[in-house]
Amino acid sequence: MKDIRSDTNSYAKGGNSTKRIRIATGFDGSSEDLANRLGGVATEGDLRSMERLPAEVLRRATPEYICRAVQQFIDGKITDDSFGPSTDYDLIADDGRRLRPKAVFGLALSMALDGAPIGPRHFTAGGLCFELLQDAGYQIVPKDEACESPDHDTYIDREWREGGATLKSHLKRERAPGLAKAKKAQFRRTHGRLYCERCGLDPVAHYKAEEAEACIEVHHFATYVSEMTEGHRTTLDDLQCLCANCHRLVHRTLSAKKMKV
Repeated sequence: MKDIRSDTNSYAKGGNSTKRIRIATGFDGSSEDLANRLGGVATEGDLRSMERLPAEVLRRATPEYICRAVQQFIDGKITDDSFGPSTDYDLIADDGRRLRPKAVFGLALSMALDGAPIGPRHFTAGGLCFELLQDAGYQIVPKDEACESPDHDTYIDREWREGGATLKSHLKRERAPGLAKAKKAQFRRTHGRLYCERCGLDPVAHYKAEEAEACIEVHHFATYVSEMTEGHRTTLDDLQCLCANCHRLVHRTLSAKKMKV
């Protein structure tokens, strides 16, 4: 390991922190060709039976599946699993509840793999597991540390703030990071790209830049906040993907209707 590690000047003794396999041959084929020469590409069934699943499999737990897993734990639908209590860290759900990060990720990954049984042996806590949970919009905090409520108002400008308590509450729900990222992941999986469900704008095609996806926002359309009962649970089907212009117009229309009532 000392001879082939990535940093030959490191004082580390080798092992997992430094190992990297270097292939110095005349081979110039594709990575798939190389894999076949080294013994073939593992099937999905092979991957599921491994003690540790590779990163490309773990990444299949997208924000959509992570959000669904969080909701199942919150709703009390998961009463028994192979994951024990978390010892060091908690995942903070959108409603402030503390959940077991590894158990949430295990369920999300199982959903992504069509119900394949996923247990503690398949991945480690921290590392990529925590990175994917955080990328999905959830905080991971030490057990003895208080969590801060995310500032959902960051992107609400003054004009929208003046829309009243109901509109502000509505906007806060739409800014819940877990739900918004999950909806976008679901929309990409279903439609292949993000576009506005109201006017059809495909911002990436229009602006010819991947960053233009930021023009698509998530709107809560199925139930108005003022009509939500106590304990109302938002699902991904309650949400729409709208461009920023249509989103602003929809909220302006809602605000005008409230003023007329």
